[in-house]
Amino acid sequence: MTASELPGTVIPSAAAAAEPVPARSAPQRVALVGLFVLLLVSLAGRTGFTFWEPPFDGTVRYDEVRALGGAYWPMHLYLGGPGYAISWVAAGVFFVLLARGRAGVLNLMGALLAGIGGILFALTITAEVLPFAYAADPEVLPEAEGRQLFDVLNMHLDQLLPAIIGTQIAIAVGVLLALIGTLISKTMPRGLSITGIAYVVVFVALPTESLGAGVVAVGYLLQVTLVAAVGWFGLRAGLGRH
Repeated sequence: MTASELPGTVIPSAAAAAEPVPARSAPQRVALVGLFVLLLVSLAGRTGFTFWEPPFDGTVRYDEVRALGGAYWPMHLYLGGPGYAISWVAAGVFFVLLARGRAGVLNLMGALLAGIGGILFALTITAEVLPFAYAADPEVLPEAEGRQLFDVLNMHLDQLLPAIIGTQIAIAVGVLLALIGTLISKTMPRGLSITGIAYVVVFVALPTESLGAGVVAVGYLLQVTLVAAVGWFGLRAGLGRH
C-alpha cells in the first residue's frame, strides 16, 4: 500500500502546490501601497537631511551649528531621526514580504537587524546633537561659554561611537543577509541582489570615506536607490505581482 492509499492521507499535486497566494483584501493592499509611499518619503527626507547637515568628520563645530540657528535641533528631531528609523523599519517589512522557502529565514533575520539597528541609530544621532543645540543657542548660553561647552562635548563624542558604529554594522549585516535571501529565493532580479550585496561589501566593509566627500555622497545615493528598489519589489511581492 502506497502513501496515497493510506486512509486520510492527501498528497497535494504539483498544480495545487503552485497555486498562487489568495489575493489580499483592499485594506491590506492600501496599507502596503501606503507603506511604500512612506518609505519613499522617509528616504527623501533623510537624503535632504544628510546634504543639509554640516559635514561630520568627528567634530561638531560651533560656527556651523550656530549658522543653522534654530533649525539644527528640529532637523534632527523631525527629519533626520524619523527618516532613518522609518526607512529601515519599512525596508525590513518589505524584506519579510520577499521571504520565500528556507532562504526566507535570512530575510527575517536581516529584516530584524535592519529594523532594530535603524531605530537605535536614529535615536543615537538625535540624542547626540541635543547638547550641541543648546550650547549654540545664545539664549541659553553666551557665545564664550557655548564654545567651551562644545570643546568639552567633542572630547566625549567617542562615548557614542560604539552605539553609532554598532547600529550601522547591524543595519549592514541585516541588509546583507536579506539580499542573500532574495538571491537564493530569486524574489528580486538576480542582478539587483548581486549589486546590493556588492554595495554592502564595498561601501560598508571598506574605508570609502578616505576617498573623499564625492564618493561618500555617491555611496549614500546608491544606498537610497537600493532601499527604494527593495521596497518596490517587496510591494509587488506583497500584492502578488511578479
